[in-house]
Amino acid sequence: MSASSAPVKIRLRSLPAAAGLFWIRRGFRTFWRRPLGFIGLWAFFTLGLFAVALLSVTVSPLIILVIAAWLPLVTVGFMQAASDVLDDVKLRPSVFRAAFSGGPQAARGTLAIMAVYAVALAVLALWADAMDGGETRRWIQAALTPPADGTPPAMPAVTPAVVSSMRFVTLGLTLLSIPLWYVPALVHWGRQGATQAVFSSVVAIWRTKAAFLTFLAGWLVVWIAFDALVQLLAAAFGLEAISLAALTGQIMLSITYFLSMWFGFVDTFEITSPTPFRTVMADDEPPAA
Repeated sequence: MSASSAPVKIRLRSLPAAAGLFWIRRGFRTFWRRPLGFIGLWAFFTLGLFAVALLSVTVSPLIILVIAAWLPLVTVGFMQAASDVLDDVKLRPSVFRAAFSGGPQAARGTLAIMAVYAVALAVLALWADAMDGGETRRWIQAALTPPADGTPPAMPAVTPAVVSSMRFVTLGLTLLSIPLWYVPALVHWGRQGATQAVFSSVVAIWRTKAAFLTFLAGWLVVWIAFDALVQLLAAAFGLEAISLAALTGQIMLSITYFLSMWFGFVDTFEITSPTPFRTVMADDEPPAA
């Protein structure tokens, strides 16, 4: 469902804690309706990231900041894809530009959010670079720079300093994403400015904190279970034998995670629209608060 030009009114719903688990379930059910289509969208997005990574090596390392800036586009893109599947609309790569399709205000809001993520990544990267003496930066450059003979670049050994720096940056972006959780969607579907969307997102997370924390905890359990399964299969058959299956599973879970965010959004916010949102509350009727 794309943004409409009609006036939009937004009201917060009161949700039970169990709603967070329904969002996850609906995410999985939606993925399995069009698994190849969703994987195709992920491949399209990954190719874009790969092109950005190559440009960062050949042109300027600053281009790597675009990767963080793309997060709002990916979020809205897969949320739009979830809506499209529910409406029996064919999946298409154009969902990744959906965040810019709501008019000038939505475009400005989206660019502002992208800038926040890019600046945050720059600050975190500089901080991590200072902590490890540039070791992670040199590791990334070595991993992306092909040898002179034209063979694919060999993956350098990952040192504890590199792991610590990556965890630091990931944690920083994760903490930033919490107050911005619903901001890209509110800018696009709710037609709010970036500042107003941040306020609405923070208030919504606080008002529905039980469902939100259940959602995060549920996904944590899913990822821990998946990692345990991969470790078990690797011990039984060898890591090389299951590497492709493990990568495929990781991609499927990542896609499902983004899809489940759509159900969290449409259940948290009651938004007037010419076409009613498909919500978990309507489809699965979780217990009342």
